Amino acid sequence: MGLKTIVDIAQLFYAEPVTSIADAEDGLTGAEVYALIHDTYTKQIVNVHGDTWAYEEEEGTTTPFRNQLNGNTYYVDYQQGSTNISFSVGQYDYATKADLQGGTATATSWERPETSKVIYKSFVAVTKDDTYIVIPKAQITSRGGMIESKLIGLLLTATPVETGVNGLAPEKWFDASEIVSA
Repeated sequence: MGLKTIVDIAQLFYAEPVTSIADAEDGLTGAEVYALIHDTYTKQIVNVHGDTWAYEEEEGTTTPFRNQLNGNTYYVDYQQGSTNISFSVGQYDYATKADLQGGTATATSWERPETSKVIYKSFVAVTKDDTYIVIPKAQITSRGGMIESKLIGLLLTATPVETGVNGLAPEKWFDASEIVSA
């Protein structure tokens, strides 16, 4: 495949974290992503408000170690920066609010939980140029908040975390040609 220009968001899906893959050596496959997207429990976010979608990767940090005898650096330790996706959901139902913010929902109400808990979900973001960004397990931070001065949106950040599954990377990108039924 040629050069890619990863452009904007076209579709966004979430589900429970991925807990297994067919082959640890191959890692997550396009067929498994296809199955995840088409699973009955996977939900599509149908409204990402305005220009709130973002993919961010922090700059990594380096720590040089110097030889005290001559002042030269003899080793540099490097830690990769974290990545995350963030967006605001402009329209949602109570079930989606409970899924992504916690709490209890019915068709006509949402109730905040008495204590906060860590929420994990998987995400598949499809860009307008058909790149699939897959996060098999992300820790979510979310809150209700004002966007555009009048709209109470659901503001969300999803940070990839270790999956706990042998061979399953915390983030993987695919061209659309890879996302096919097995």
